[in-house]
Amino acid sequence: MREAIYIEPRAQMPPFSVYRGFLNSTMHASLLAWAIENEAKFEVSLVSRKAKHEPSIRTSFCVSDFGPMMALFCQRLLDLAPTLIRDLHVTPFEPSTVELEMVANNHGAFFKRHIDTVTGSGRQAGERMLSAVYYFHAEPKAFSGGALRLYSLGTKVEERNFTDVHPEQNMLLVFPSWWVHEVLPISCPSRRFSDSRFNVNCWVHRNSK
Repeated sequence: MREAIYIEPRAQMPPFSVYRGFLNSTMHASLLAWAIENEAKFEVSLVSRKAKHEPSIRTSFCVSDFGPMMALFCQRLLDLAPTLIRDLHVTPFEPSTVELEMVANNHGAFFKRHIDTVTGSGRQAGERMLSAVYYFHAEPKAFSGGALRLYSLGTKVEERNFTDVHPEQNMLLVFPSWWVHEVLPISCPSRRFSDSRFNVNCWVHRNSK
């Protein structure tokens, strides 16, 4: 981990942390190789694990099991959690588990504004406390767009109070799970799977006991 940047929240603007060089070169290469070699395992992304496909809300492909690298992500996020709780001014909680999915975002992919906490049946409200997105892609980069837009508290759809965080190679972005955000559309002219903007979504859960 070569760099950590904390962005101070301003007037209801979202707090977030950015970690560049999150994985070493060997781990980064292994993760990218796994993604490209396992294209057939990726399925259409759902809005939530129990929801049906909603192409007007989310368009991408994902896989929930990406092998031995999952343990690395879980441990790194759990180790980092106390620092993130402090820096992002999140109400202290006891981290329990880390939920993961790998996502391939190709031409036209997006995810409309939403929050990552799930308040319906099957999950206790607020169980997801921290959201993290790790970005990676093949070189040379063959896509554009795909920034993560974090909205200020109370922002209406037509208002423009937001912060855009642009994806960078080998970068981890972390923010509170209840903050409203969206993934802006991605352009990938070649439409080749290997040219996708890949990411690993990570959610740190609180201990609900």
